[in-house]
Amino acid sequence: MAMFPSPPIPSSHESQPSRFAGMRAGPIGKILIGVVALTVAGLVTWDIVDTSTRERLTFTYVSQPGDGMMDQLLLIDNDDATAVTPTLSFTALDGSGEPLPGVTVTTAYGSDRGGLVVPPGGGYDVLIFGGQPAGEVADVRVTVDDAPTVRFPSHSDEVDVTALDDQGLSTTGDGRIAAVELTNTNGVPVTVRLVYLVWSDSEPGQPQQAETVTPIGDLIEISGDGRVTVPVTGQADAANRAAVAANRSASVKAYFATTPSGA
Repeated sequence: MAMFPSPPIPSSHESQPSRFAGMRAGPIGKILIGVVALTVAGLVTWDIVDTSTRERLTFTYVSQPGDGMMDQLLLIDNDDATAVTPTLSFTALDGSGEPLPGVTVTTAYGSDRGGLVVPPGGGYDVLIFGGQPAGEVADVRVTVDDAPTVRFPSHSDEVDVTALDDQGLSTTGDGRIAAVELTNTNGVPVTVRLVYLVWSDSEPGQPQQAETVTPIGDLIEISGDGRVTVPVTGQADAANRAAVAANRSASVKAYFATTPSGA
């Protein structure tokens, strides 16, 4: 797989604030994938091969995509043929583009700590705002602190997921989840990490936010053209039971991830 020939990015680069806050995300549903934990020994690892340049990565913050999609999405465009695992930091902005110093910004999938693989073409993360006045966030400024590229298999299809209840019947993230059938229709294995998200009860016109993010298992490899049914156990099971008992909106999601060589 090709490597970026460009020199490493500076230690920090500030992108321009997105001009697209609040607009529809378009057909992003294709990359929203959800599965449940399976810890597998002997995982493949994808070596770090280079460092991307800042020009390869661009960002769009979408507060409310609509059509049942998750809110507070950070869309990441990776304009190259090589996957990247960026470490990003964020500045929350108000409607006039001014920083909101009392607001913290973290992520559900780990793009703020080098935990998310962004494949060629792009990917996404879910932003979480804390502190006051978090409700005034209209946009974010993204800073690329690091952007190592990794050898990660090219893919065109997301992992197909079917959540199952205690009777083995199809259910949704809002219901009791006992297991998940997951299918990788790509001809090569992929690795993912998983989280169970419980969503806030938002006011009308305000975006829902991931209120709690519970990791599920460790790095998971799914074989090419493979299928597996995995149980929901441990902290994820407890979080699911609590969310169902409280009638909370929740989902189980997977994101592409990797382990550096030798980890």
